[in-house]
Amino acid sequence: MLKSSLLSPRLWLPLVGLTVLFAACGDPSETPNDPSAASSSSGTGGSGGSGGAGGDGGEGGVKPPTPPGPDAEWGTGSETGTLEGNVWTPGRDESGLVNADSWALVPSGQWIEVNGTRLDALDAEVKEKVPGWNDYGSGDWNAVTVAWNAPAHDPEGSRAWWVSSGGHADSSNNGIYRFDAFRMAYAIEHLPSDTTQWSEAYKSVSTYTSCPESSAEYDAAVAAGTLKEENDWFYDELYWDRQPTARHTYSGVVYVPKTNELVMAVRRLWRYSRDEGKWVYKRLPAMDWQNKLGEESLAIYDEYKDQLLVASCGSNGPWSNTFDMNTSNWTGEGTSWNGWDWNGAADARFGDFVGIFKVPEDPATGQYAAKGLYQLFNVKERKVVQSGTVQYADGLSAVDFPVGDSAGMVYIPPLNRYWVAARTKEAKLGWFELNPTTEPWTLGRLVQDGPTPTLTDGNTLVRRRILWMPKLHALVFLGAAEKNIQVYRF
Repeated sequence: MLKSSLLSPRLWLPLVGLTVLFAACGDPSETPNDPSAASSSSGTGGSGGSGGAGGDGGEGGVKPPTPPGPDAEWGTGSETGTLEGNVWTPGRDESGLVNADSWALVPSGQWIEVNGTRLDALDAEVKEKVPGWNDYGSGDWNAVTVAWNAPAHDPEGSRAWWVSSGGHADSSNNGIYRFDAFRMAYAIEHLPSDTTQWSEAYKSVSTYTSCPESSAEYDAAVAAGTLKEENDWFYDELYWDRQPTARHTYSGVVYVPKTNELVMAVRRLWRYSRDEGKWVYKRLPAMDWQNKLGEESLAIYDEYKDQLLVASCGSNGPWSNTFDMNTSNWTGEGTSWNGWDWNGAADARFGDFVGIFKVPEDPATGQYAAKGLYQLFNVKERKVVQSGTVQYADGLSAVDFPVGDSAGMVYIPPLNRYWVAARTKEAKLGWFELNPTTEPWTLGRLVQDGPTPTLTDGNTLVRRRILWMPKLHALVFLGAAEKNIQVYRF
């Protein structure tokens, strides 16, 4: 039976943001493997259902448009749009697809801003469909993208989703928002909850991750000995419609092509069905839920076994497990990126391979300074095939890196290189190249033509927002909500 903790989640949740920057050192194995030899992971799309602001999106719910499936090609219309300097305004056909002739305007070898692609432009549509809706957080739409969150990515579907992002005091926005690359547009996948139903107690909490009314139901079930692991009460759901609260998602949300679901492994494990347009399942990480999916989750989907591999760190300490999508059970199998050494590590998947890299930190920052560890994990074989500590090029060294904000990285197949975006000592977003063809891997400076992507002032938290879109043969950078997205053609 689950026992109530002496430290209520309502008390410790506001403190977790103070501890997610802990770092350390690393692990692993050898035998080189070239990720460029891997084929891109397969995925299927499907048309999503409609979702609601209330409960299951059924009677009384406010339903958004049915989400499109993945687009396989550009539009064939005649509208080309414009390219002025490094700003591209796409031309689209009647269905909303960007025309091929418009995409042809975009030059390769530099970052190009895509006009009209700000996430916060959805604000008016959300308020129209959910009258009285308000984000009570301090960061508004920007916090959905920069408050310790990362999108889920479907490379074969050329799309990505921000899922229940925000959290803590930053944002109370628990909607799902999709970016479609062939449309170069954001859309509402699932509307946020109706905030007019919320209590004053929840509106004024110090962390929107935890709902006091739901916590009370949880405590009552624990006291009565009736709490269930699956689909029962917990602090991370809204009392009024039982949808997940906004939260820092870290790198813990993935897209599952087999079932056309978005799965969020943060606080609890939640499953969102795109076909049904609603959240369909929630489960505790274990009946002893403490020290589990608290912060810094990094989740990878294994399509061969239909399982989710998860590790998390943070104020609750390291924890790792594997969730089987077929049996809806935790298997007990941990991951190779479990532990403080990988706390806040960047990751990038291409085909069967996942590169994981913990950006180094100046040794002067303390005994737990990160050492620049990396590993290459083979999902199909479930093993680490390369690992080590980076060496440096271009005069770079660990001294050049402060304690970071969780860097981001992406693997670029045409180059057989990783690009890494990380915080510099000047508190700016610096760009680096990680070469996996050397032994050990080599980290050097990345020199790019033209302006490089940035976030809002003082924010350098990138995570999974640099995305390789194979059908576009291009990178997409999903910036802060108040900025347009950027693309880089190869």
